[in-house]
Amino acid sequence: MRGKIHSYLLYPDRELAREAGYEQKDELIKDLNLKIIFQAASRPVFKAGASLKTVEKEDFYIYDTIKRLMLIPVLDREALRYRQEVVKTALKHPELVRNLYEIGQKAGKLLEQGGIRGKEQRARTGAGSGEVLGTYELLCKFVGMLKEIKNLLETEEELSKENGLYNLKICLRENYDGDFEAGLDGILADMEFFTRGGKSSFLVGVGAGMKFDRIALHKIRSASSQTEKREEEGAGSILRRILKSGTVAITEETVLREVKQFEAEAFRAVLSWMIPFFDELSEFFDAFRVHTAFLLGCVQLSERMESIGLSFSFPAVRQKGEGGVRFMGLYEPGMAILMRMCPVSNALSADGCRLLVITGANQGGKSTCLRSLGIAQIMMQCGMFVPAAQFEGSLYRNIFTHFTRREDQSMNSGRLDEELRRMDAIVRHVTKDSLVLLNESFATTTEKEGSVIALELVSALYENGVSIGMVTHLLAFARELYAKREDSMVFLSAQRKEDGTRTYRMVEQAPENTSFGLDLYEELIGGKLHLTCGSSTGM
Repeated sequence: MRGKIHSYLLYPDRELAREAGYEQKDELIKDLNLKIIFQAASRPVFKAGASLKTVEKEDFYIYDTIKRLMLIPVLDREALRYRQEVVKTALKHPELVRNLYEIGQKAGKLLEQGGIRGKEQRARTGAGSGEVLGTYELLCKFVGMLKEIKNLLETEEELSKENGLYNLKICLRENYDGDFEAGLDGILADMEFFTRGGKSSFLVGVGAGMKFDRIALHKIRSASSQTEKREEEGAGSILRRILKSGTVAITEETVLREVKQFEAEAFRAVLSWMIPFFDELSEFFDAFRVHTAFLLGCVQLSERMESIGLSFSFPAVRQKGEGGVRFMGLYEPGMAILMRMCPVSNALSADGCRLLVITGANQGGKSTCLRSLGIAQIMMQCGMFVPAAQFEGSLYRNIFTHFTRREDQSMNSGRLDEELRRMDAIVRHVTKDSLVLLNESFATTTEKEGSVIALELVSALYENGVSIGMVTHLLAFARELYAKREDSMVFLSAQRKEDGTRTYRMVEQAPENTSFGLDLYEELIGGKLHLTCGSSTGM
């Protein structure tokens, strides 16, 4: 017996995501500059011979799909490994993915066409041949595209096992074999004849007790006017299984009424087979379109990064409760894509770390480092590759960002009030299995007040098991934390050479004076400012 046809490309046990995703998607997109990633994934990379129009063309369906699925974490390690394997296979077979995506797009456009759904719904009533025509035609197109997918996958002999593309290949091979295909073609041919007004005849026999019996549908050959009995398999057998019986008066009117009734039942019988199969194919192509869009987005993003000379890798996922993070060669991909160059990267080994504090001179790469960590975490949790030579991290149900914002017209109050409002929204949703990334939070007030707020907030989150990454210029806050540091706390600082030159790399060390004021003075005024310690009196 034929099993259900399914894609299961991105999930080992279902078609589409059931989860809502991260709580604050808009904040993540804004603070981590994820739009750059979405755009890079939705645009093909220029190749020799391609037109500029092709290069600039953005596929909005891919953009929306990448945006949606990147922000829905896969929190089961085995399911995440399954996702990674199919993405790896997609990167090895980019043309296959492009061809599959095109088929998915064709199917999606058919499903979106106005009136198709209405015809299909009306067909469920079995009102007659005219009502099933739309469903029949759509089904024919779906079946044709299913054959295209099957043929494409069968020609790829090097598909690695244990991934979604290989599983789809086996599913179609087992459930869509030659016998099933031949039978399906026969049914569709029968449907085409009767829905398009083919001439037919009904033979009625009369049994014992003057009962109608053995009502059979025949197709008339146009050339000889002879009848051709329907085949035993396919629609013909469905039609012939419908027999009308009952004691009636033998009149011409009765026969015509019985024949008309028989015809209506015949179409309902065909629909009883056709509609479930139509629903199955609709569900299949709904998911197939989304999944192939995600895979093609991954392919195009990888091609974009490779064209710039950027490296990436598939991360290792830590066991639940292991905590901490390790990485080498971690960089901010959005900045690299915009600048079209390899940026400065960072390395860190912080097993068991739940609090990461980054201090140091302004414009030393602190925010960039934090942002690169957040982007890598999101890319890892959706099954993608990450912008690093190596990356190993834990899974978090939610990721929150709280980055300082420039004052603009969208703010209804002062900057500190706006910061506190956004922080309150985080606290309302944060849980033990969350990651919170804070960038220059509470820098809009005095250092004393900001340090008090930051210390209370970070201490409360930390004590409740939340993982935190924080960039700060609040030296009093950072030093107080450092004074009572634990093994699960790591402190980094933006590296500077003896002459003050920034390397844009983070190194492990105690919090130090940022010298931000001196840097700003030297930038605006020029020369060195010499400070003399002393005392003064007066107001």
